[in-house]
Amino acid sequence: MALCSISIAGGTAGAQNTPNDTAAREQFERGRAAFEATDYEQALAHFRHAYQLSQRGQLQYNIGITASRLQRDEEALQAFQDYLEEVESPAREPEVRKRITALQQTSEEKNEAERQLSASGIRYEELAPSEESPGGKIPKSAIIGSSVLGAVGVGGLVAMSVGLAQSGTCLEEAGGACSSEKATSPWTWVYGGVGVAALAGSVTWILVSRKRSKEKRATAWMLTPTGVLVSGSF
Repeated sequence: MALCSISIAGGTAGAQNTPNDTAAREQFERGRAAFEATDYEQALAHFRHAYQLSQRGQLQYNIGITASRLQRDEEALQAFQDYLEEVESPAREPEVRKRITALQQTSEEKNEAERQLSASGIRYEELAPSEESPGGKIPKSAIIGSSVLGAVGVGGLVAMSVGLAQSGTCLEEAGGACSSEKATSPWTWVYGGVGVAALAGSVTWILVSRKRSKEKRATAWMLTPTGVLVSGSF
């Protein structure tokens, strides 16, 4: 991955660099070294410091690339948009616009997944009754079964989140630009669908088991002069 270089030099042959120019150059070089060493946290900090000192828009590209490597999609998206706004006739405009489109798509997919999960109305804390009524005890088999389904559901949603987070990752680079990016796999949505269905099934199992327990018939009998008297609740 070729990072954007910055030119921090005086406008004339006899001009001197300001202290901020010198410090910005040092921060940029440290950031580039950290990036090449795959220490993206440090690289991002140095690139941001260099930008604060120099206010050169080209550094927004480096910030965006580094944030993408850290899977901080919102930060990367903002940096790429700032790059296009701050740099006049940006050399990397076609590549950056593709990255912006991919990041926006990933963000929309994540938001849609969150809306679907929220719409399912799954609230485990609501399953615990404030008072346990006689005959309303949930069978252990139902608790175990719903717990297994719940674990499967959580696993499916985690797998979907990982798949969405990895979407847009650069797979191949050519000429300093990303030529191939990782697309969202159809299995990502399969895992998410299974996760939501499993969680919904877990909740349903608990609710149905509780209802059946409460409605379970309680009968009693006693011997009377006229015969056997049977009583109970139905």
